[in-house]
Amino acid sequence: MDASVRTPLLHGQAGHADEGLPTPAAYGQVQDHPAFLRACHSPWRCLPQNALCWIRGGVVAYLTAVGAMILDYKLREKSPCSNWRVVFDFSIVTYSLLLIYHLVVLEYWLLRLSSLPYDMSSLRKQFYFTMFYTVTTVFTFMNTCLYWFVQLPHDDNGNAEPPKPQPSGGSHASSMYEQSLGFEMTRLEDINKGKPHGPFTEIFGEGWFKAFVIINLFLVSTVIALFEIFWLNSIKRPLAVGAHTLGVIFFAGLYLGWAAIGKIETGADAFYWLDQKVTGSREAVVAASIGFVILAPILYALMYGLIGMRESISRAAHSRRVAAAAEAAGH
Repeated sequence: MDASVRTPLLHGQAGHADEGLPTPAAYGQVQDHPAFLRACHSPWRCLPQNALCWIRGGVVAYLTAVGAMILDYKLREKSPCSNWRVVFDFSIVTYSLLLIYHLVVLEYWLLRLSSLPYDMSSLRKQFYFTMFYTVTTVFTFMNTCLYWFVQLPHDDNGNAEPPKPQPSGGSHASSMYEQSLGFEMTRLEDINKGKPHGPFTEIFGEGWFKAFVIINLFLVSTVIALFEIFWLNSIKRPLAVGAHTLGVIFFAGLYLGWAAIGKIETGADAFYWLDQKVTGSREAVVAASIGFVILAPILYALMYGLIGMRESISRAAHSRRVAAAAEAAGH
């Protein structure tokens, strides 16, 4: 294998230019390691590339196995609409992007065919790759936020049954009062009393399989995305912040177009707030769609901040190692 493919991404590595890697920016040069390489290298010395490949392989295996279970659950869901509705489901689209990203990074030869090692300095291809990574992560965050803060509260309110009149069955005094009036009093009683409320009703009310699918779709996927940011890659914050911001806005709007096609083809709405019968007016649907698009750059800002946090921590750790090495060399 070419040396430029297997060269580790370490700050202290000598001979970068001779082995085909551009000189890191830490050495005073403008260029930096390409995003393709940074996607395959952890910023932490405790995670060598071999261990990283095993970890990512485990992530891919887990996502693949769980993805098959999620698809089975979605296809078995009772719905008057076509099973093709799954293709337009935002959670499925997001989960698929996450799986594809990890597959691409794990299968190193895919990167080599596209850009490595002969064209790894192409800024255009680096931009496409970082945009794909950014959209995947932002959509994963959006999927989690929309479910836990929008969809789940709506489902719980929609599933709640109003109290029904029940025989009073009250105290002795109330019984005497009923006998004197000649009729039996009734009272409103919550028939759901004693059953789980809130999110537990929606998640755990129908067995472990539904709970497993929901937790993986809307929680574990985000945990994996966070683990990717902090541990599995060393991709830096992009310099083209404006282009990436416009990119996530564009792809959020593009998904709404995809959801509209799904509505036409299958009759199913990707979200309840895209259904005019539920929201009550077309204006409400438009407002909700605008909110969906605005959420994308907000969560991109969150992603940008998390990457900056990781960079600061890893830079401080590197500085401490350099200082310790200099002190040891001085003695």
